[in-house]
Amino acid sequence: MSEKIEFEHTERFPSSIEYLDKIESISTQIAHEAGFNDSTVDDISIALTELVNNAIHHGNKDDISKTVTVKFTRTGKALTISIRDEGSGFKMEALNDPLHPENLLADNGRGIYLVKALMDDVSFNFRDGSTEVIISKNRKLK
Repeated sequence: MSEKIEFEHTERFPSSIEYLDKIESISTQIAHEAGFNDSTVDDISIALTELVNNAIHHGNKDDISKTVTVKFTRTGKALTISIRDEGSGFKMEALNDPLHPENLLADNGRGIYLVKALMDDVSFNFRDGSTEVIISKNRKLK
């Protein structure tokens, strides 16, 4: 049996970094309403901003005619956020290990590693000409 959805909200916007502040603001509000403390709200915001930035630049190749969709779902157990772009995806095994000595000073390549460190669950779906990343943060309810 699936968990009862308490709240759901979807945002769609063109592939432009000008929308990053808006999505971060929405994320912060939703995470606070879900009962997360400021530190956890910041973690969620950092992870989401990284993934939306990846969706815009790597997935949609900065093509403003392509859309990024962000869906927030809150249940009693977790806040789950889905980030979907219109890109063809990537191979996880092709990502460089950001902790390998030759990659320590690289300008990029730490985003997915950072997201995995900040979130409780991270999964990827590559299908239908799109890439979807689903991140979750567990709620600690009283």
